[in-house]
Amino acid sequence: MMKKSLFLALLLSVTANAFAVEAEINGLWYELVSDTKKATVIQYKNHNYYSGNIVIPETVEYNGAAYSVTSIRDYAFDSCSGLTSVTIPNSVTWIGISVFDGCSGLTSVTIPNSVTSIGYSAFYNCSGLTSVTIPNSVMSIGSSAFSGCCGLTSVTIPNSVTSIGSFAFSNCSGLTSVTIPNSVKSIEWYAFFDCSGLTTIKIGSGVKNIYEKAFAKCPELTDVYCYAETVPTTKNDAFEESYINHATLHVPTSSIDAYKAVEPWASFKTIMGLDGTIPEEPETPKCATPTIAFDKDGLVFSCETPDVDIAYEITDSDIRKGFANGNKVSLTPVYTITYYAMKAGYENSDVATATIRWRNGTPVFQGFTRVDPGEGAVWGDLNIDGVVDVADIANIIDIMAGK
Repeated sequence: MMKKSLFLALLLSVTANAFAVEAEINGLWYELVSDTKKATVIQYKNHNYYSGNIVIPETVEYNGAAYSVTSIRDYAFDSCSGLTSVTIPNSVTWIGISVFDGCSGLTSVTIPNSVTSIGYSAFYNCSGLTSVTIPNSVMSIGSSAFSGCCGLTSVTIPNSVTSIGSFAFSNCSGLTSVTIPNSVKSIEWYAFFDCSGLTTIKIGSGVKNIYEKAFAKCPELTDVYCYAETVPTTKNDAFEESYINHATLHVPTSSIDAYKAVEPWASFKTIMGLDGTIPEEPETPKCATPTIAFDKDGLVFSCETPDVDIAYEITDSDIRKGFANGNKVSLTPVYTITYYAMKAGYENSDVATATIRWRNGTPVFQGFTRVDPGEGAVWGDLNIDGVVDVADIANIIDIMAGK
């Protein structure tokens, strides 16, 4: 039984190999499958690199049979720095992994409408590539597909793409603007990371998720247009080091408050409607100017605005030291009190001023609201002994000094 299984496996292997051959046709290498009559462009052989302008045909002939060229295999043109342009035929449906990775001399490429996916690192580090038009047949752009294409100044993403892979356009320093179509649902992590020349981003209405550092380190960013009425689920570091606190966010007018309520969107300097509407900011209330009074316990502040804090400063015009003349020192201080009310979410009140001075040994209050110290009491009689005397003045001095 085991011998029979091994025989069948060997037979299948030989049969499979019999249907696929590798051959060079007009300067390009192909894998040819005889039963399907399909051809795949493959990597160069014998250490020869592809160079110059290459046009991949729709069909090739081999041993009298015609083969349709339907794909470009992974790494087919990898590191071909002498390659300057490539034309891909309408028969090709997918571009594999790292197909043009490191083709630094590549300046133009024509991607046909037949291609449905662009593989991982397909155009990685193609530094000479200046513009790319992705046809509306493409549904996915793989991770790092155009990463490091520093010469890329424009890219057209069609309305068929549903996701933009991680690092897809990272380090594309020549990009100044990008439009992400309504079909895109997710923008993966680092998708446009370190696009240092990017000034304008337009994000379509279909986006649901924006992942880590998708637009981070884009320091020239000035305007972001997000057409999604429901705020996309966005990582807080999506715009890290992009100075969005100096940029303007344009969103549907009905969604302005929603964007303002969640980070990182709330950190934009200005958030306005797509129609140009700039919502009026609610006027910040101002604390009422407090009043000041004096009772037997000290200073009493009152304010019409509830739950305020009072900031105050007391200065004394009669601070001095020396030797008593005849064991007596005349007290003629003037205390100046400046104060204002403050409260979170409110503007500070106007600053008010009050003074306490002595006239013939009796304190004179200016700028104070009179508070009745009680029936039968004398104004200024702090210890309420029926007279205003030195003890009361001493109490006032202690109070003013914060003792």
